[in-house]
Amino acid sequence: MWWAEHHSYDQAIRWRDAIYKQLESLRDLPERHPFAAENPQFKYDLREKLVGLGNQRGYRALFTIREQTVYVLAIHRAAQDTIDPDDLPSVPADQ
Repeated sequence: MWWAEHHSYDQAIRWRDAIYKQLESLRDLPERHPFAAENPQFKYDLREKLVGLGNQRGYRALFTIREQTVYVLAIHRAAQDTIDPDDLPSVPADQ
């Protein structure tokens, strides 16, 4: 894990646990989160949720919704350049 290699293993575990806990909120009304700025470039709706440790929400969880399933496709630094469709894994086609 990148964080463990560049910071510490304990910090990496804390970061991972905090992010997973924040992502759990996507179970209830994920549509409340805004579309990502890159959304027009994608064939599916691309939404984002800001996540991070404490009050520092410096990362974007990029996700899409298919039927009643939320697919978290990536987590990127908020300051990172915009992404394009080739940067994310494919998602199941609409049924």
